[in-house]
Amino acid sequence: MEKAKYDYETATVSLAINETVDSERIAIPDGTIVAIGAIIAGDTEDRIINLSLLQNNNEVVRPADVRFTQKNNGGSFLESMRPVDLPGGRPYEVKIVASAASTTKSVQIQIIFMIEKPKY
Repeated sequence: MEKAKYDYETATVSLAINETVDSERIAIPDGTIVAIGAIIAGDTEDRIINLSLLQNNNEVVRPADVRFTQKNNGGSFLESMRPVDLPGGRPYEVKIVASAASTTKSVQIQIIFMIEKPKY
């Protein structure tokens, strides 16, 4: 049995002081997005910061706090991320929306997309 091969792409979104929304477009190569993970740099100040994925302005991953997408310490690298099943070979938009603006802290979030490469 041939082992699956993976590639990855990353997108970074940021909330500067007094901002509540940011988004970043990303082109995903051919394959299937099988998992996403997030790393948060900065202080969320216990705010809810919802992360969603859109394609052509349609939500394909519904908004949920970014902490639900943080990589955890369980299992393999792939198993430690949030599972998804989305087609590659197209553009997506990563969007974050904070429940409140911060007057003192900025936050940067990097999202990794694990892509199972197509078998030819």
